[in-house]
Amino acid sequence: MHLYTGRCLCGMSQFSVNIDALDVYACHCTNCQKWSGGIAMYLETQGEPTVEQGSIAPSHFSSSSRGERWFCPGCGCPLWFELTPSGRYFVPWTLLDLSEDERRRLVLAAEIYTETQPAFWRLTGQYARFSGTEIEALDKSCSFTT
Repeated sequence: MHLYTGRCLCGMSQFSVNIDALDVYACHCTNCQKWSGGIAMYLETQGEPTVEQGSIAPSHFSSSSRGERWFCPGCGCPLWFELTPSGRYFVPWTLLDLSEDERRRLVLAAEIYTETQPAFWRLTGQYARFSGTEIEALDKSCSFTT
């Protein structure tokens, strides 16, 4: 497990997260599309993100029955998504202070909610692909990959 720091666009919201693996999950659900402006790409954290001392407290809202979205009240930057039924957290990898080597080691582990993926974008590679129905069934057992 490795501790990473991250911050929003304006720098008012700073946080740290523990991450086990640099496995990226690309979400195509319509809420993530609206929130990110495209494909939302997350790393799963080990436990709840910690807001750094002296940082502004993030705001949040319930975006669905499955989760809450946390964001900077200063610039509106998305900070993390909490999957409330299982208490799992996902942070956009782009917010984290990753070294050049760590960025090279990022791996696309899965695409989820593929039924709402627009036809004009396709990611390439060999990784898991799940529909919304499939991923929600896996969420109940707290597992993304089979």
